[in-house]
Amino acid sequence: MSAHYLGHVFDIHGGGKDLIFPHHENELAQSRAAYPESEVKCWMHNGFINIDDQKMSKSVNNFFTIRDIITLYHPLALRFFLMRTHYKSDANHSDKALEIASDRVYYIYQTLYDCDEVLSLHREENISVPVPAEEQKLVDDHNKAFLESMSDDLRTTDVLDGFMELLKAINGNLNDLKVCRSNNMLL
Repeated sequence: MSAHYLGHVFDIHGGGKDLIFPHHENELAQSRAAYPESEVKCWMHNGFINIDDQKMSKSVNNFFTIRDIITLYHPLALRFFLMRTHYKSDANHSDKALEIASDRVYYIYQTLYDCDEVLSLHREENISVPVPAEEQKLVDDHNKAFLESMSDDLRTTDVLDGFMELLKAINGNLNDLKVCRSNNMLL
């Protein structure tokens, strides 16, 4: 069925790490036997979602859905929570971890809001303030680290750590701009 709808070559094929053997190995053998040109360029097997260090499972009755979670938390908080764990590793669900993720998402959006608020004042006055060399280096370094981390098996945790460092620097500069503005000075 997949060959009929998607062709014989898959860029990415994935599933839970419990499906590597025998399911995916068997699927690969059957596909290649039927169609020698069958190929999967990248296999990605994710870890489990655990609750209190126990695998989430319907049979243990510790199961919930994404719909259940997003009734309590913003979908971006869930996404942030999942990105804080490498996709191959098990993620341990807890309300505390989702609260922290929620706080981080709020911090990101609050920083964006503060940027717009402070910079709009400069736009209104047609004031141009260059990005300080130190902060430009932070941005350039983060961009390089981002590309390296994402190219090295999607290390999203490292990317998010670096992004939080950028946000701290941005907030520091915003505070400096607010102080300068209140003192009617320009940097």
